[in-house]
Amino acid sequence: MFAIIDVETTGLSAKNEKITEIAILLHDGKKVTEEFHSLINPEKKIPYRITQITGINDRMVANAPKFFELAKKIIEMTEDRIIVGHNVTFDYNFLRSEFREFDYNFERKTLCTVRNSRKYIKGQASYSLGKLTKSLGIPHTDKHRALGDAKATAHLLDILLDIEPELAGGNRFYLPPALNKEIIDKLPHKTGVYYFLNANKEIIYVGKSINIHKRILQHLNNHSTRKSVEMINHIADVKYEITGSELVALLLESDEIKRLKPIYNRAQRRSIFTHGLFSRINAEGYFELYTDKIEELSKPYTSFQSRDAAKEFMFQLTEEYELCQKYTHLFKTDGACFDYQIHKCKGACIGKESSEDYNKRVMMALDRLQFQHQNFYILEKGRQPGERAVVQIKNGIYQGFSFVKDYEIGDKALLSKSIRKMKNNKDTQSIIRSYLNNHSVDLIIF
Repeated sequence: MFAIIDVETTGLSAKNEKITEIAILLHDGKKVTEEFHSLINPEKKIPYRITQITGINDRMVANAPKFFELAKKIIEMTEDRIIVGHNVTFDYNFLRSEFREFDYNFERKTLCTVRNSRKYIKGQASYSLGKLTKSLGIPHTDKHRALGDAKATAHLLDILLDIEPELAGGNRFYLPPALNKEIIDKLPHKTGVYYFLNANKEIIYVGKSINIHKRILQHLNNHSTRKSVEMINHIADVKYEITGSELVALLLESDEIKRLKPIYNRAQRRSIFTHGLFSRINAEGYFELYTDKIEELSKPYTSFQSRDAAKEFMFQLTEEYELCQKYTHLFKTDGACFDYQIHKCKGACIGKESSEDYNKRVMMALDRLQFQHQNFYILEKGRQPGERAVVQIKNGIYQGFSFVKDYEIGDKALLSKSIRKMKNNKDTQSIIRSYLNNHSVDLIIF
């Protein structure tokens, strides 16, 4: 369906400049299914001002393939797909210019995430990729590098598709044989959890969305795998529970998947968070952060749904707190890490920065991953005007959630009594920590 593309270049003019790096992420309308990334020898000098922005220099591309060596791969990966980019005209024009050099007419449909963000995500101070990802809480590592920017654009595309699934195929959708179209037409455009049922009234899938109607249309348009087609053809009914709050939807979805064990949520029946962030002190006295699989007795600072997600977060944490890539296990070396060479690391890797100073920043980074308080309520948007969603944390443990009237917020005894008790586990802890790190919420401390 989509080919998300980002290129780095020797300059701004597609007519006169060349591509130095390309990343292509294939996206089926729901998730990234394949990725390709390569440096490219531009066969010309890279200006110093460009190297200062991208970090790509002549030495790095000297032995990289030339564009014509990758042309067949690019054509095959993008064939019959919509090219997606943040300011897609820039990337698309460079590709067309490169192909034009050997008389190939490269034509594809395009979708611009800048233009669509302005249309569907209103009120942002800036629509540059860096500012937009920060505002929306999108992971964005390796900025101004093709793969880092392409991954951030993929996250942005996911948000846009959630808001407006018509971007992935319009209102046309496949209607399963046993499903009445009226059920689809009556689905709410609201935040909540939805359930797919088969002809025997068994729940076969549980999901959540900030727009239930549009998300389900996405499901019905997704014929990318045998499993997705099989699930669609078994849908005979759709039920839902409106939550108003995205946090409550995330928590309820996680609990329902573990409780109901739907056949098409098999991967999420246990823990959807498979990798964690851990720490240790090395022989030189420096705190090392690393990611690894979560074992039964593991106690990670935070957890992630995949190794790639863990690594991406580590890059983000390393950049934000100026940590050393050697001691966050992102760059294997016996000497200076890569960031030290470009003046982004203070030199812990070579003993230039003391362990005492370095460890202070590591602790600041780890403090960010902990709850600021042990006993508090998170207040969120409710299901209707005049109502608030309430999530309770007691002694650092998730208790459950409820919905109360606005005027009842000040009554802590009522809040405690109203809580719908839920199970606390590694998934709920990770969901809440991640949400608090990326969203502005109201808290009541008790």
